[in-house]
Amino acid sequence: MSAPGRRRRRNPASQAFLGLFLLLVAAGLAVYAWATRGDQPQSEDEATDTVVWDAGDATVREIVIEGEHGRIVLRPGPPPELVASPDAPFGGQGPMAADTIGGLLSSRRWWMHEPGPYPLAEEYATTLVDGLRRLTAQRRVAEGVTGQALEQYGLHRPTVRVTVRFTGQDEARVLELGAESPVTGGGTYGRRAGQDAVYLLSPGLTDTLKMAPDALRETMFVPFEDDRVQRVELEWDGARLVFVRQEGGTSWSMERDGRRVGTQDDSQLSELWFALHQWRAADFVSDQGDELAVRARHGLDAPYGRIRLEFQAAPGQKAGPHLEIRVGGTADEGGRYVMTNEGPWIYRLDPDDLAYFEDQVLPRLREPATGGGQGQEGDAAQDEGEGRGAPQGD
Repeated sequence: MSAPGRRRRRNPASQAFLGLFLLLVAAGLAVYAWATRGDQPQSEDEATDTVVWDAGDATVREIVIEGEHGRIVLRPGPPPELVASPDAPFGGQGPMAADTIGGLLSSRRWWMHEPGPYPLAEEYATTLVDGLRRLTAQRRVAEGVTGQALEQYGLHRPTVRVTVRFTGQDEARVLELGAESPVTGGGTYGRRAGQDAVYLLSPGLTDTLKMAPDALRETMFVPFEDDRVQRVELEWDGARLVFVRQEGGTSWSMERDGRRVGTQDDSQLSELWFALHQWRAADFVSDQGDELAVRARHGLDAPYGRIRLEFQAAPGQKAGPHLEIRVGGTADEGGRYVMTNEGPWIYRLDPDDLAYFEDQVLPRLREPATGGGQGQEGDAAQDEGEGRGAPQGD
């Protein structure tokens, strides 16, 4: 036992190990603090330093991306000829009809006008428009960077040049992207053209700006306003179903192969909306679906399945618009070829989405919620009762 008041002398090797351990811990904490610096609350001055530009209340009206994939022009709304021309083979119901449907041709959606025209995937449109209206960086890397000094950031020859135009503003803002940060997932170096400050921009925005045109295209190709649908015609594998929304209720009158069979519950139609909204393009097959020979080649001239949605007319419309979905031949890779009347684009429908529709949704739609046992005599009695003003169920 040690004498009182004496300290035990540490082994030199233990002291060296302890020192090395503390050094490693300190280094780890420093790396962690640097990696999570973006998570810490910023002071007002630091926050101002990360703003590359702010358009204020103005909205983005055009984005032009120039890089390794050529020139990509993005604008809100489709080209006017797709919605306004009565001679258009698809989507020629007019701009009001397009907005009533709320589909790909709606003026509220963003479109790729060059190359294309193609509808832009909604999640990418949101990333670009929100990110470029008020462009903020993860941090400001350096100031006064000009000439040869730009090379270390890859900005002497920018890989991507982005021109953004805003409503009510004549001046365009131009962003240049350079090299990626050496830290995995760290983002990309960039600057506002003509200025000498270099920023580190987040990968969410910069990765989207570097995407190829086909990758930016919308794959969820059947958007529409559910609550505006008034009538549904569904032809599938030789059978025909018709549903008409009943006023003031939560059910739909139902016909099967031309005969009234009762009503269908609104929840089953909601399952149909859900399934259609989830339909995804596994591939973009052709942009020439307006040619009869191309449609015939993919089994879309005499389709295997057809779904027609008729919508409530908007004020000023003589008749409500419609959205038609055609499902054609089986693709070698699986799934079936599909197109809609909103454009000449032919897609290959994801096989899992098709299977869910055929195995889960369609069988429930075929069986009415009420009046399933009616035959021709039941139909006649129901018609007679309605003629006398008998009360109808939902």
